[in-house]
Amino acid sequence: MSAFTEVTAQPGKDPRGDLLLWIRAKRAKVEIYLAGAAARRRRLLNLTIIAGTFAAALTAAPAFGGKPLADWLTTTLGLSAPSWRLLCALAAVCSIAATIATQLLKSHNVEEHLARAQDLQARLEVVDVGVMSGKLDYSRAADEYEACIKAASFIQER
Repeated sequence: MSAFTEVTAQPGKDPRGDLLLWIRAKRAKVEIYLAGAAARRRRLLNLTIIAGTFAAALTAAPAFGGKPLADWLTTTLGLSAPSWRLLCALAAVCSIAATIATQLLKSHNVEEHLARAQDLQARLEVVDVGVMSGKLDYSRAADEYEACIKAASFIQER
């Protein structure tokens, strides 16, 4: 757990302390979301790159190697059908995997949600520091926190 989740205020004693608890709890949730979303984005991007590259390589092999390569692969792998069929089938599977990964990135708005979560993380930190330093009065800090709650609507509770 991060250092900012430790709060010295007692719940129910000081509204400023309660607000700090809420702010820091939300920051922790945003931090968890960011870690998961960044990992998901990285996996989908890697899958897109790797699967797309394999699809290209699998289709290029018979194109560049021609019949001699296809015959050699068929014999080496002990296939009953021509090896180019297997290569094309594998290329199709890789191409489908790359397409699905790309569409998941786009349809789930992963990039946009990551950017919004990073912005939200910064805004919550500003409110936290403002409350701790006394530069934000309680009413203004509560308003800022409420705006952050609305901005976090895309973050799903697990």
